[in-house]
Amino acid sequence: MKITICSHDGQGYFGGPYEWVKRFGPALRDRGVEVSFLFFSDHKAEVSSTYLALKKDGFSCELLHAHSLSQYHDNTEDRVRWFLKQVQKNTPDVLIANATLFALYTAKWLKQAGIPVIGVLHTDDPKGVWLQEDFFAGSKDFALSALVCVSKLLQEKVAPLNIYNIPVEVISCGTPVLAQEVSRDNHLLKLVYAGKLTEEAKQISLLTQAFCRAVKEIEGVEAYIYGDGPSKEEVLNIIDLEANGYPVFYKGFVDSSQVQANIQDKHVVVLLSDYEGLPIVLLEGMACGLVPVCLDIRSGIPELVKQNETGCLVKDRGDDFIATIKKLKDDSVLFNRLATNAKAFALNNHSMDVVTDKWIQLCDHLKVQNAKKTIVQIPFTIKLPKIHAHLKGIDVRKSSLSTYLIDQFLRLTRIFNKKSI
Repeated sequence: MKITICSHDGQGYFGGPYEWVKRFGPALRDRGVEVSFLFFSDHKAEVSSTYLALKKDGFSCELLHAHSLSQYHDNTEDRVRWFLKQVQKNTPDVLIANATLFALYTAKWLKQAGIPVIGVLHTDDPKGVWLQEDFFAGSKDFALSALVCVSKLLQEKVAPLNIYNIPVEVISCGTPVLAQEVSRDNHLLKLVYAGKLTEEAKQISLLTQAFCRAVKEIEGVEAYIYGDGPSKEEVLNIIDLEANGYPVFYKGFVDSSQVQANIQDKHVVVLLSDYEGLPIVLLEGMACGLVPVCLDIRSGIPELVKQNETGCLVKDRGDDFIATIKKLKDDSVLFNRLATNAKAFALNNHSMDVVTDKWIQLCDHLKVQNAKKTIVQIPFTIKLPKIHAHLKGIDVRKSSLSTYLIDQFLRLTRIFNKKSI
């Protein structure tokens, strides 16, 4: 079987969906699947993180970067055409468009050629509603062949929209499961957060404040923060002002492939987000035997963290969080039971072996249903549905020739002026 996987990319891009792509390709290859990748990147190929990692790993990778003046790919229609040309040159049995807009738009023409197209819904972010409304419940021509949701909540959320009876599967991003057990000194409990340093969704400032309070109020607790993002300076300021010499440590950015290596000697993995998909860092921590402590939100978390079974859910980032950390610090029997259960849950339900099996079953099913393949036809004029409200500024449609030439002239002028300065 041949599978092509599409992804967004860029310089220094990290996080769950990017790490999934880097793990998923090798996992499929190990099962005998021929895998190739198509990227749309905000930056050039030589600095695009996921593209470089997979290229180095020996995969066939092609990349189109934004503002490719020499290739005239500054509009959605030409970007869709680029993706169609790549598939025409290296035709797969299945295209996993992921959540890549321009790859998703190829569904109309690839389905006509007998190539099923799968989308992936990674998050409960309200801004992601465009994928559901345009490619799941929109025009039948552009509807996906299947949709994969990383959590049951997302599957339930899209169910009322499924007017075409599109197959919807729940498959998480998965995680490697480490062989060693977590060892803990009863006198020390290490908390860790790893991920984007951002207020949106993650509420990183409130989490940092919660860490500072925990280390001050509970003797023998340390806290570690890994990551980067727009709120990095705020995190550092909070540590300086509120930790005041207590053990809260900002450890900087680590590549997503090295997260487990850096957190495996910790004890509790903490997420106090407003919303999530199915957070990979939580799975990675559980797979290391860390106990998850998370804010009790509706999205993603409850599918991994069962109260006092595989971890702890807290009602707030204040008193209940502190009380929960104190209980884990003082009750080693409880901690060890939760750590053991968390690791077993990750192994049995979310290891890369488990999720890869589910993906192959889905792709095999779609391949059988689309047994007759033909050459991908690329139309002279690519007509697309109207632009979704959430995609204004991203989904930029082709302008007239005169407008295009003026735009290019203005762009070249800006570039020349910058170089002159």
